[in-house]
Amino acid sequence: MRIIRGILFMLVVFVAFAAVGLMLLPKERIAKVASAEISKALGREVVITGDIGLSIWPVLGVKTGPVRVAGPDWDDAPLLKAEALNIGVGAAAALRREVDIRQIELVSPEINLITAKDGRVSWTFGETVEAVDGDSGSTGVTPFSLARASVTGGTVLIEDRMAGTREQITGLDAELSLPELSGPATLKASGVRGGAALSVDAKAGNARDLIAGRLTPVVASFSTGGGSARFDGRMTRGLEAAGQLSVSASNTSKFMQSLGLGAADVPRGMGQAIDMNAAFTFSGGEVVNLRGMTLNLDQNTLTGDADIRLSGARPRITAKLAAGALDFTSLAASGGSGGSESSSDTGWSKTTIDASGLAAVDAEVSLAVQSLDAGMLKLGASSLGVSLDNSRMVFKMPDATGYGGQITGEFVVNNRGGLSVGGNINVLQADVNPLLDDLMGVTRLSGKADGFVKFLGSGSNLNAIMNSLSGNGGIAMAGGTISGVDLNGLMGTGNGTKGTTVFDKLGASFTMAGGVLSNDNLSMTLPRIAATGKGVVGLGARTINYLFTPVALEANSGKDLAFPVKIYGPWSNPKILPDLSAAIDLNFKEKKEEVKQKVDDAIKQKVQEELGVTVGEGQSVEDAVKKGVEDKLKKELFKIFE
Repeated sequence: MRIIRGILFMLVVFVAFAAVGLMLLPKERIAKVASAEISKALGREVVITGDIGLSIWPVLGVKTGPVRVAGPDWDDAPLLKAEALNIGVGAAAALRREVDIRQIELVSPEINLITAKDGRVSWTFGETVEAVDGDSGSTGVTPFSLARASVTGGTVLIEDRMAGTREQITGLDAELSLPELSGPATLKASGVRGGAALSVDAKAGNARDLIAGRLTPVVASFSTGGGSARFDGRMTRGLEAAGQLSVSASNTSKFMQSLGLGAADVPRGMGQAIDMNAAFTFSGGEVVNLRGMTLNLDQNTLTGDADIRLSGARPRITAKLAAGALDFTSLAASGGSGGSESSSDTGWSKTTIDASGLAAVDAEVSLAVQSLDAGMLKLGASSLGVSLDNSRMVFKMPDATGYGGQITGEFVVNNRGGLSVGGNINVLQADVNPLLDDLMGVTRLSGKADGFVKFLGSGSNLNAIMNSLSGNGGIAMAGGTISGVDLNGLMGTGNGTKGTTVFDKLGASFTMAGGVLSNDNLSMTLPRIAATGKGVVGLGARTINYLFTPVALEANSGKDLAFPVKIYGPWSNPKILPDLSAAIDLNFKEKKEEVKQKVDDAIKQKVQEELGVTVGEGQSVEDAVKKGVEDKLKKELFKIFE
């Protein structure tokens, strides 16, 4: 019992002594020392105003009124202002009437992070934090420790006057731990930016070096609803950094929005989801270098190096990349090619094409691929280039392979004032069948071809684009086949709607306007057969109306025999019918005129015999009969006066 009573007595004495010591706590001195130390650390004036009161809970120390940290000399806005500052001190030091700041809490602070039009930033601090005596281990910061510094209910204003943007992070809660100045410092923070919750967890290896602006080891991670990022390397207070960076975004649009880069609807294959690992360097507050990068964009994987400049209206990417098989089929809306001709013709897709992602960045990228499938165009091993400037993308093919041949030219997608697509493409010895199948859903023509096409179309969906196509082109083939028509059978029996035509040569040029392709100079040769063609192909309507005229050489008593064929209807199931009327006109023109003359002579003879009317030279039978009748009526009329 004595021991218990002794312990209770000692506790009572301790509490009483602590209470007396707390009443003697030097409040003004604590606030003054705190503001001085913070001013020295930041190189900015720190002002603490209002009544200073004692605080027992949740911290032992003082509670101040409003706090203000001055901004840079080129702007009037403060770097920070808060409703109150709670300062906690060590209990033992408080009893000794000594200042030992162990805890700081900012209540509802407002922090202004401003980028000036000339690129200066408000969070670069003064020279007082730099080494003062040339010794790399010395700084102008008085050694101190801080078990916990926290922010509750904060707001961060991020204003970029160069880009003309302004946004906020709200609901900011943060906690900093700094056991000793020359030791590690840890930071945990959370808030809401762009409607997305975010959190940061970082640890610096040496707080003194970080405050002094020197590189120090840092491990930091960032996460939000759309994805996360992790950095492991070295960093300065001004965020100069070098190390390993990894980024994983399951929803790139949401992730970009949480970073303040703006939401974008990215097509599948271009990075709806992203995984990236690279050696990372960040310098000058605006340039990111990525080396040895592995980048997964949905189902596509690329490797190489990239540089990203963050200043300006949009980030700008310069990169040299390589890839295996790239799948960009989502760039062509579903229903684009319409499948094979044997299937039902559902027409081009009317699904709106969202090309807003072209506005997210500017870029200049060189790309070497093993293969690329863009839905309406497929390439093999190729060296390519992609440039993107203010929503206008140019896809360059300086050295590309595809469809068994060589392909050069460029393809343009422009979304500056509404979506338009255009191109200037040349092919050398390409397989026509798969090429036309991908571009137009046409599968009847086969063989190797040289050709070119220049085109331009506009609209919000593939149907509108195909119905607006304009341009011109040409094709030349040294041999090939046409399925669905047998010219030899047609010339021999008159029935050639089935089978295949094998030809020796084919050439044609064409123009396009309003989604309609027009051609009037098709030329094709077969053994003992020559053929010509003219007509129109509705690229938008997916129809054809074409007159194809094969001529059997010296087949009719040493004369050529022509047998025109009409091809008309939808691509999916066109009708192929001999044009007998045209065949007669072409093959029996002389006999037709001879028969016509005999008929006319017989009519004239009969009129003369029956009516007594002679048909004069150059006079029609009708006119002659009419004149004869008039003459007879006149004679009868004159008889009245006899």
